[in-house]
This record gives sequence, structure tokens and C-alpha cells, in this order.
Amino acid sequence: MEEINILMSVNKKFLKNSEEMIFSLLYYSSKKINLYLMYQEKELNQTDIEGLSKFVENTSKGKLIPIKFDTTKLKGVRVTGEDGYFFSIETYSRLFCAFYLPKSVDRILYLDVDMICTGDISELYDISLEGKIWAGAEDKDIEEKDLIRLGLPKEYKYVNAGVALINVKKLRNNYLEQDILTPIIENHKEWIYLDQDFINKVFAGDIKIIEEKYNLLAKSKSYRELKEKPLIVHYAGSVKPWDNDVSRFDIEYIEPYYEILELEGKKEKLNKLQEEHRKYGYNNKK
Repeated sequence: MEEINILMSVNKKFLKNSEEMIFSLLYYSSKKINLYLMYQEKELNQTDIEGLSKFVENTSKGKLIPIKFDTTKLKGVRVTGEDGYFFSIETYSRLFCAFYLPKSVDRILYLDVDMICTGDISELYDISLEGKIWAGAEDKDIEEKDLIRLGLPKEYKYVNAGVALINVKKLRNNYLEQDILTPIIENHKEWIYLDQDFINKVFAGDIKIIEEKYNLLAKSKSYRELKEKPLIVHYAGSVKPWDNDVSRFDIEYIEPYYEILELEGKKEKLNKLQEEHRKYGYNNKK
């Protein structure tokens, strides 16, 4: 059976809520998933890893492969984004994946944990990279001032880093670990969107743009404006679907999250969450 390589990185804060993304990924997949988890040892202990591993292996389609991510070289690197929003140091992990993954891994799909898959991810995993290092969907919330800040042309399509199909073989062959580390150390104070700014600046010209349905940012537009069902709904930003107040989203964006909780059998969590959402007037279609 053909396998799919998935990369994720998570800290203690997001560990429990990562289960919904993982479940949706495994539930809809037609192929076996090798789920590589890059983590900091000071964030996740052996009990955490074993618990997540059992969760993954409860289906016949998944296997968790933990990889310790050494962040000591990133000590002092800024992890506060625009408007003071805090990112974890793990956000940089995807940039270093080529130096941690087994040599047998030539391609991998990185997924943030604050998203839900609504179908078989192999549709995205199997697309051609056309020789590029990176593939991602355009982040249409990025403004021209951000392109100017990075020295990019105004017609440049800036990609969101939450979903990234990575040509690990080319990344490994074309860059040394120091080639990734140096720009981060030198520019982290100026880069507002941290690793995402890195990707768009350093890999510019080596990025393939994929369709919006593969990384639909829940904040981007009304659900009713969509031409086709998204394969991935991404709850980017400070508000997450497991928060009490999700009134910033159209209800249709939250329904995939409700559906996954129901499929998981987490009825108590689902009922409690819906009750909290109702307190904010979030019980009817908008």
C-alpha cells in the first residue's frame, strides 16, 4: 500500500487539540499515514508521546514517528508576531525538516494542527511539485506593504505556511542547515510573520502555488462565496474552533470541526462546546 508522509509540530499547549486534525486526516485517508512529529523534549515528555502514538495507532492507517527538534541554535529568536500574537518556537521546525527526517523521505506534507481535513489528503499529497522546493496556497490577507517590507514585487503571491508540500530531497540537496539558520538569526526581528516570511523571501521563485481549497483560511471570506468544498479548513489566527467565542467565523466554518468531534465519539466535548458557542449567539446559521 502506498504511504503518505505527514509532518506536524506541536507543543504542550496544543497537544490535546491536535487530535481533531489528526483524526480527520486519518479518517478520510485511503492510504497509510506516516505521521512525523517534530517536538521539543522540554515541551513533550514520554507520556505525551505515548498517548499521542496510541491515539494515532487506534486506526489501521496511521503510525506516529516522533523526532526530537533541537531548538538550542534558535535561542533568542523572536517568537512574537504582529500585534503581539505569540508563536511557539516549533513554528520554525518545518524549515529544518530535511535535516531531521530519514534520508528515505523525499517528500512530505506539513500541516498545522489548527485545521480540519474534510476529505482524502492524497489528492493534495500527489500533486506535482514541478521541481519546486515548496508548494502552498496564497494568503490573500497579506497586504502590499508586507511585500514591500520583504522586497518582493507587488504581483508576488505570498503563501501561507500552514499547509506546505515540501520537496525534502531538493531542500536537503540545495541547502545546509546553516543556510536556513543564518537568515533567521539575521532577520527575525524584522520578519513579522516569522518562518512564513522566511519561506516567501528565501524560497521566492522556488514555490508552487496550489489551489485555495487545499488551505482555506477561515478568516478569508464568507463560506457561501466558495466555488467548491475545501479539502482543508484552516483556523489561522488567535481564535480557534475549540475556543468559547468563535463568532468571528461563519457557522459553516465551524461545522467541520463539530462533525469530527462527533465522528470521534467525543459527544461530551461537542455538547459542551456547542453550549458555550450558543452563549455568544452562535447557534444559528448566519
